Amino acid sequence: MKAKHILALASLLPVLLTGCNDKPAVASPACADLEKTTDPAARAELLKRCPRVGPAYKPSQPKNW
Repeated sequence: MKAKHILALASLLPVLLTGCNDKPAVASPACADLEKTTDPAARAELLKRCPRVGPAYKPSQPKNW
């Protein structure tokens, strides 16, 4: 019985550790380029699509689940 538990844990461990080294991607490459953008029209468009990026914090809209 104990050997079955050890075998089950040993087979489960690689599954649990599979995603540990993955780094999350940037939410949007365009949002990452916001600081480099000098065109005012392009910057305004990016600020609409990336509300959490920029000099001032803007909270997200509240959700009604």
